[in-house]
Amino acid sequence: MTEMSIERARGTAAEREALEQLSQLYVYDFIELLAPARRPHLADDGRFPPLPELDEYWTDPDRSVWFLRTEGILCGFALLNKHSHSGEPVDFNVGEYFVARPYRRSGVGTWGIVQLLNDHPGSWEIAVSARNLPAQVFWPRAIAGARITDLQKLQGDGTLWNGPILRFTAG
Repeated sequence: MTEMSIERARGTAAEREALEQLSQLYVYDFIELLAPARRPHLADDGRFPPLPELDEYWTDPDRSVWFLRTEGILCGFALLNKHSHSGEPVDFNVGEYFVARPYRRSGVGTWGIVQLLNDHPGSWEIAVSARNLPAQVFWPRAIAGARITDLQKLQGDGTLWNGPILRFTAG
């Protein structure tokens, strides 16, 4: 079996539409994990509402967009920010992380997060929805391949966050 070529690159404003399109797939995949009262509805144009604060990822210096590609093909994204779900200060938080279905379980998702963690030293949080059981398995396994220390698994307080929160230092 040949080794797959995987790339990670910071998104540019010229790629804004690509993020908007991928975020529609992300919302579609994630919708079943939301409580029925919180599920977004399709608009008349057939699209879900945009992810909250998506526009700020192109203008706020504390936010960044990263695209994942395999064999040169766009297959996912990561949105980083400085939002803390625990109430403790952080340098980086994974706001959203998405790998399109055809590329899941191929190593792309793990490779992408390991690269981001290793390239961004500091304090991190990754908050996982209580309803997202596959992500609760993925995240501890994925970050184990990065240079991290001081790993804490906290439980959200139900107000700031409902679900597990991984806090650690990368670098």
